This record gives sequence, structure tokens and C-alpha cells, in this order.
Amino acid sequence: MLRKSEHPEQREVLEPIVVHPEKVGKQTGVVKVATPDAFTYGPKGVELPKYDPESFPESDRVKIPKESTFIDHDGLLYSVAVDLKRGKVPMMWGPSGVGKTQLARHMAFLMQVPFERIPLGETSEREDVTGHYELKGSTTEWVQSRLARSFGRPGVICIDEWNAAPPAVLHVARPVLDDSAQLALDAYDGRILLKHEHNFVIATGNPDWMPQYAGLLPLSEADADRLSHISVGWPETVIEAEILLNHIKSRDLDRVPAWQVVCGLMAWQDLRSNIDDGSLGITAGTRSLMNFVELLQYHPVREAMSKVYERMDSQSFSKVMHVLDHHNWDKYQNPTATDLIAESEDPIVELLSRISEEGDDVG
Repeated sequence: MLRKSEHPEQREVLEPIVVHPEKVGKQTGVVKVATPDAFTYGPKGVELPKYDPESFPESDRVKIPKESTFIDHDGLLYSVAVDLKRGKVPMMWGPSGVGKTQLARHMAFLMQVPFERIPLGETSEREDVTGHYELKGSTTEWVQSRLARSFGRPGVICIDEWNAAPPAVLHVARPVLDDSAQLALDAYDGRILLKHEHNFVIATGNPDWMPQYAGLLPLSEADADRLSHISVGWPETVIEAEILLNHIKSRDLDRVPAWQVVCGLMAWQDLRSNIDDGSLGITAGTRSLMNFVELLQYHPVREAMSKVYERMDSQSFSKVMHVLDHHNWDKYQNPTATDLIAESEDPIVELLSRISEEGDDVG
């Protein structure tokens, strides 16, 4: 809906409605994100708002993460927090499964605000950013997109695979990146949505320069220049071991041998070496490794691997299985990973101490 200007000389000029941020949620304090290295970065850290989850309506409360399993590495948490603090949109680049979306969700968990994930892709349309008209009975009604509905409220919006969307969609979404912090609904009535001061946008993308993502277009300079870029790589083995043990404990995977967890860590390192040298065009993120380890609770090793990777061409799958057969998975059945967690003072150190032994069995 447009309204007439109140300026005497422009009484007939119609101006768009400006929609101010909603007064939703109650801030109760701040959450401090520490620096990864006080000597390099200084001791201050970054403070972000923290909300009372009960102060949100139910439709928002169900979107607030109740827990998070994210484990920080490479100073990612601090890098993202700094960008949010200074009002920039962090663009996290990395292969699938390295935890980009999980980190965005973790930020919402820390601040106890709703988390909204907006996936983009080659079939995305401009209406996915702003909204669309929908026929309801005999009338046509405007339905705002989830992004537009969340824009004026406290929360974290994660726009997944930003660079996978068609240029026309990115053009409409570009104002979300601007310092003006506005979103115009031109397809509706031109109204302008103002962004809530505690609404934080985080973008993710798969690198178009990696062979397995051939076909993705590089971001335009106009978009790239508005973003703050963060590279997200595969976690170090010690971090990945902790992630796996936490997952095993939380899912009560009591039949997975600790030795097979060690073999899994090493097999994924081998897969990644093949990916890095260009001989294997797949992804081998932590997410797929967690899936594989969980499947070991129910399936033999080769069948578990098939359920993760038997989605590709036969030549690539054959290479994956060759990597699998490179390791001696059946050397030990005990202790199980859950027994190791229960009985060891430091199960991560205990697990990693077996890696050198696994290397002795590689054929």
C-alpha cells in the first residue's frame, strides 16, 4: 500500500510504506565470544546480545536451538562474531559437510534467538526472497517469504548456497547485504522493511573453483564486495575425533568399535587427499563421516560406506571403496567407542594414540 506525501509541494506523490522492526523478544544480557588467541587478537573478545527465549511467541520459540554440538576450530566462531558485531554479512566458503550451517545455527544458540535457514539453488526464484501472491478461495493474498518475515525480528538468518542462486535472485537479495539494512517488496506494494538491529544474516557457499562444484558461477563483484569472506576447511583430526565421540555418546551408538572410528578418521583423510589432488570429485565432510560412523551401529563396513557414497558414477564409487579396503577395519572389535568414552580419562587422546597403529596396518 502506498500513501500520499505530506509535503505541500508533493501531495499527489505516493510514497512506499516503511515497516519498522517488530518489538519482539527481550534482551537479558550479552554473550561474549572470546578471541582464539589473546596474544594475537587481544583479550577483549566480542559481545553479542542474548535473549530470553520465553519472551518470544511460540512460532519463534520453536526455531530457537535448544542445544548445539558445534566445536570451534580455526577461530571460526570469533571471525563470524566479529562480522555480526560490525554489521557485516559473513560469507563462509567451504565444501559440503564441513559445518558452515551448523556454525550459523550455533550463533543462534549462543544468542538464544530464532534460527531461519533459507536454502537457495538453481531453481530459486525472486519470490523466495520477497514473497508471492497466492490464491486463497476467491481472493488473492500476498504471502511474505520466510526471509522477509524474519528480517524485522531478532534472529539469525542463514542463506545457504548463496552462489547457487540465479543472478536475478541475487539481484533482489543484494539489499540484504547493504549497510542500509532494508528490503523492498517491489512485487507487492513497494513497502520497505527495516532490519532489526539484532537480526543477523550469515551466508554460505560451495567454492566454484573446486571440481566437484563445476557449474557454479562466481559471485559478481557487486555481491562479493559487500560480503566478508571466511574460508571453512575440514577440521583437524583432534577436532573431528571429538565431534565423532560426542555424536556416538549423544546417539548411544554402543556397538561401534573404537578401532573402526580410528579407521574412519584415516579413511576420510585419504578421501580428502584424493579430492585435493583432483582424482576424486566428491565431498568428504565431517557430516558424511558422522553419517558413516552412525551406520556402523547397524551395518557392516562396506554396506555402511555404500549408504553414504553409492550415489555417484561407478568409477568414483570404485575409488571410494578402494580407499575403504586400504584399511584393516576388523583388527579389533573391543573396546567399543562408548566403552572408551566411559572408561578413559581422556578418550580423545586415547583414540588418537591408535592412529599410528592403524597406519602400520595400511596395505
